[in-house]
Amino acid sequence: MRQSSSRPGRTEATPVVWSLLEESTIVAAVLVSEDGRILGANSRMRALLGIRQLADLAGCKLSDYLVQPDEWPSSSSSSAGVIVRMRSANGETVTLRGDIRRTRTGGAPATCGLFVDGGEALQLRAAVQHSARMEALGSLTAGIAHDFNNLLTVLVGNLYLVTEELRDRPKAFERVKSAREASKRGADLIKQLLAFARREQLETDDIDPCNVVSDVEPLLRRALGIRIELRAELDAECGRVRASTAQLESVIVNLAINARDAIEGKGRVTIRVRQTNVAAAEAARLSIAKPGDYVVVSVIDDGGGIPPEAIGRVFEPFFSTKRERGGTGLGLSMVRWFVEQSGGVIKLDSTVGKGTTVALYLPRSADPTFEVSDKTMPLSTLPTGTERVLVLSPDDAVRSTMRQILEVLGYSVELTATDDEMIAAVGARRPELLIVDGPARDDTGLIDRVRASGSAPKVIVTVEGQRSQARSVAAPLGFTALVKPFTLADLASTVRRTLDTKGDRPSSD
Repeated sequence: MRQSSSRPGRTEATPVVWSLLEESTIVAAVLVSEDGRILGANSRMRALLGIRQLADLAGCKLSDYLVQPDEWPSSSSSSAGVIVRMRSANGETVTLRGDIRRTRTGGAPATCGLFVDGGEALQLRAAVQHSARMEALGSLTAGIAHDFNNLLTVLVGNLYLVTEELRDRPKAFERVKSAREASKRGADLIKQLLAFARREQLETDDIDPCNVVSDVEPLLRRALGIRIELRAELDAECGRVRASTAQLESVIVNLAINARDAIEGKGRVTIRVRQTNVAAAEAARLSIAKPGDYVVVSVIDDGGGIPPEAIGRVFEPFFSTKRERGGTGLGLSMVRWFVEQSGGVIKLDSTVGKGTTVALYLPRSADPTFEVSDKTMPLSTLPTGTERVLVLSPDDAVRSTMRQILEVLGYSVELTATDDEMIAAVGARRPELLIVDGPARDDTGLIDRVRASGSAPKVIVTVEGQRSQARSVAAPLGFTALVKPFTLADLASTVRRTLDTKGDRPSSD
């Protein structure tokens, strides 16, 4: 190529090609001398760099526009798939992706760069990386869930037993009951993480959000600390919503902790529950699909607020406004997922320097059922029995906990640690019920071996995940599923229902 002396930015060696490039609205082309001077740039490149006239290129150096000069290869070889960031005349950074080719112009060595907008490529790469991280998170969560469920099964089971022994000592009873409920909340959190990682549908009931707020209020007061004033404004007539109690508890705690972190010094966090009727016009404004009656759960703080540029991203997974304080960016993503799973919408209103309001619009149940709680259910109200129960679990602590609970309920219990031990015990004792616990085992093969021995006991298999999913897997195989970790009431009722079921058909857990 040979630069025209009269018109900077033009080359004469390939007039047809350069003419086509000059008119391109996609390809940005630049010709650079060996000493870094810009010899030519087509209209697309000039527009990106904020250069209006060809004559303005005279004397310009490429390094004046590069964010990082070393992004432009200095070797004598050509480079493909290069990403270059260039600074425009108004100070904005433009990301370009393309090829750099070595050439000659007017007999002198030069470099020709052909680029397209690289922003979309970077966004695609970021999306792929994000997808890989989410897949890794799901695999990690599923991998550790079994071990955590075993630990929590032992913890929850023993705390329930200790609570029963302390019913005549009110102070000790309340302390242990608080620990028991906290451990159960941890168990529910494992289920929620599994559902989130696997994108499963949450199990729901008709629940009263006011009761949920009241239950977590003592926990929140401790978590927020003395510098934060916590207010609960609850409409007792707000009605019920179809949602997951454990998930709503987790969402309220998550939002309250976020509100606390947004407050410098002393401040106030308000949790408000109210009912509202969303008319068609307001539904369109709020992006609510169906007008009607809603329960609105709001968490309001008087903290520093969220910058406008971050408002649109706060619900993205892995995006966090508090990285320096260890934020993961997963909390608000899970909040949005919960609301969407519950058929509602989430709205965020924030003003820098004044505070933030996060409002969850949840559809109000038209014909609600009533909640059943085992928080204060005494042992005397649970179903009991005297049948022989054989437990198989490779975990010593889980075996021991199951034995203690089942013996308190009146059953005759024998423990086994391996499949062969269970098969031998089935043949010798002829139990009425088997409880099989263990990670990723071939339960159907074991049960087939048991039935081949001539014995036909009822079978319960412990599983991890959602109860509805467990039922769908267990029923065709002829056994009852018990979701871990389970409470004393869960185990007692599942054992009794399974034993009382006629024939080989599993009971409904």
